[in-house]
Amino acid sequence: MIIGTSNMTSNIDNACSNDIGIPMIVMMENAVHAAMKHIDTKIHKSICVICGMGNNGGDGFGIARHLILKGIDVKIFAVGNINKLSECAKINFDILKNMDADIKILDEINLEYAKDRFSKSDACIDALFGTGLKRNIEGIYRKVIEAINEKSAYTYAIDMPSGLSSDTGKVMGISIKADKTISFEFYKRGLIEYSSDEYKGEVVVEKIGVPKEIKEKFHNYEFITEKEDISKWIKRRKKNDHKGSYGKVTVFAGSSGFSGAAYIAAQSAVKTGSGLVTLVTEKEIQDIVSRKLSEAMTCSYDEKNRVEKIICDSDAIAVGPGMGNNSKTLSKINEIMEKTSSTLVIDADGINSLSENLKLIKDYPGKVILTPHPGELSRLTGKSISDINSNRIDTAKEAARTTGAIILLKGNRTVITDGYNTFVNPTGNSAMANGGMGDCLTGIITSLCGMGTEPLHAAAAGAYIHGYIADIISEKQFVVNASDIINYLPVAIKEILR
Repeated sequence: MIIGTSNMTSNIDNACSNDIGIPMIVMMENAVHAAMKHIDTKIHKSICVICGMGNNGGDGFGIARHLILKGIDVKIFAVGNINKLSECAKINFDILKNMDADIKILDEINLEYAKDRFSKSDACIDALFGTGLKRNIEGIYRKVIEAINEKSAYTYAIDMPSGLSSDTGKVMGISIKADKTISFEFYKRGLIEYSSDEYKGEVVVEKIGVPKEIKEKFHNYEFITEKEDISKWIKRRKKNDHKGSYGKVTVFAGSSGFSGAAYIAAQSAVKTGSGLVTLVTEKEIQDIVSRKLSEAMTCSYDEKNRVEKIICDSDAIAVGPGMGNNSKTLSKINEIMEKTSSTLVIDADGINSLSENLKLIKDYPGKVILTPHPGELSRLTGKSISDINSNRIDTAKEAARTTGAIILLKGNRTVITDGYNTFVNPTGNSAMANGGMGDCLTGIITSLCGMGTEPLHAAAAGAYIHGYIADIISEKQFVVNASDIINYLPVAIKEILR
């Protein structure tokens, strides 16, 4: 699914109208029908529709008409100067007048009446402002939003909660607190940022008839990952395939006290479907983990000739989980980079050890995937965690362009980007918030890279699968551990590829 911005929406509206000849009133009516699918008229029998003067208000007037036709008790409030209605909004407003609909001009004089109606209705529909809001909300608009937030039992927002920037997710003075946001064609960028979480409620996105070629002409190469994407990216098993068909991957992981990280990363690669997995680690960790890793090989750092051959033969290599943030880890990364050009997936201590040595990544001839959480990205970029979390997409894109690596910024709605193409992951939940999850994700991504999935897509697919499994398991479990994810990997991938 494409992620949209206000500028993109404006360009697409103009292209639909001017280049293709779809009248804006047709697009508006499509939006009205799309919104009606998500307004629960079985529960909400009395509804207040609050409309601005622009096209978002026009959507609201159109929705009000269809609600009236369904027999719903509808009160319509128009906020602003009626003489400044947009062309399409005026058409829908005039239709309501001709139907003798109950329309009130909402101003300071009848604000108390409006509050009373809001409180006595089953729901309110916010159609004040759409995606084009550029300045802070003041005056009567602010008071109306305050009244809706205070009095409404349930609030629908049309396209965006009024007062929330569709580009940044920041509040423009004040914002509607919606229970459900019904958005059109795109998942608006502002709804992805953490600052929107308090205001957007459930988000649904409906198509309103924008031709595919128009969307592709104007989009910013930012997407929400969908199951259909994963199905296209992951290699399917053919009748005559053998283990060599699914890649050799190597995992450099573990140190004293961190044998679990080594096991989880390697076993995740095994269960994702790699043809051959080798764990390279310290001798004491090898002795512990080799008893559990019955379907993978192990090798200690002491076996220098064997380690060199393993590196050279690998299709993808993971490095970092549980290795420690020290010069030894950096030395291992340097050694690997000197001997191969295969895709590297660098996590945890591997990332921390590179924070002062980013030139290694820039000079590496192969692809590098870095999988930082905000704290690790803070060390890489020098930005504060709060700054990173306030603008996750742009921060990740900038880090990718600066380092030359693919960045997977962990967290709710994980961001995966090479600096130009960006995917936001919709799966996963807080039941995953425990140790070993990052090691598991590293193993999944490395395995997919080893099978031949393009590295950016492997990172996006890995994040999706990881969270997809947790979403399923968390329906029955309070907490989801890495071992739960590992055990379900083959089943989940099969489900996704169907």
